[in-house]
Amino acid sequence: MNYSTLTRRFAHPGIWGHETINDSNVREHNLYQQLWVTLSTMRKRDDQWVTVIGKAPKTLIAQLIAAGIRPDRIRRVNTSDQTTALWATEQALLINNSQLVIAWLKPCEGRERQRLQLAAKASQAISFIFNQSQYPSAVH
Repeated sequence: MNYSTLTRRFAHPGIWGHETINDSNVREHNLYQQLWVTLSTMRKRDDQWVTVIGKAPKTLIAQLIAAGIRPDRIRRVNTSDQTTALWATEQALLINNSQLVIAWLKPCEGRERQRLQLAAKASQAISFIFNQSQYPSAVH
């Protein structure tokens, strides 16, 4: 049995079957799990950064260090607003000096989303973009 089969969580349909499941929470949880699987399997490079942008949870840096990332290779970018966070994320992706870009942004649509998608496509970095309001409270 592989790792993804063991860690996959299925939402229970409820006792009566008419309860709704918040699909965005399930997607966010799966993205969070993918981040830790990626961290555990990626080759850590000394010439590349792990860039954390936005209002990330306080425990994240300690978790990155525990996953084998050197503390001097973690670059934290604190932003004051959504526009700055989007710009910082786009620049971190386009500069190509980060191995991994993890960003916490407010939901973005339209042109903002398209710019991030184009930057991610042009980048060699692995990127994870989380919604600021939805972060799993449990640590793996």
